[in-house]
Amino acid sequence: MFLTFLACLGVALVISAIVMFSIRSKLKSVRFARTACNYERAGSFGVTKSADTFLYRNVVRIPRPQNTGRRR
Repeated sequence: MFLTFLACLGVALVISAIVMFSIRSKLKSVRFARTACNYERAGSFGVTKSADTFLYRNVVRIPRPQNTGRRR
């Protein structure tokens, strides 16, 4: 009885793993690549001007309270 239960559980786990990996593989439309050449279409990206645009120039710095080692 217990061995039958374990066998059924094992078969169910194997079937669910196969289904899960099958569905998971369909979700990956892009594979890992070290460079961006594989992600872009040839000739679809051209940089003509390089500039940084900042929306805000104010930087407000608030000091963090120092830990004195005492617990409250």
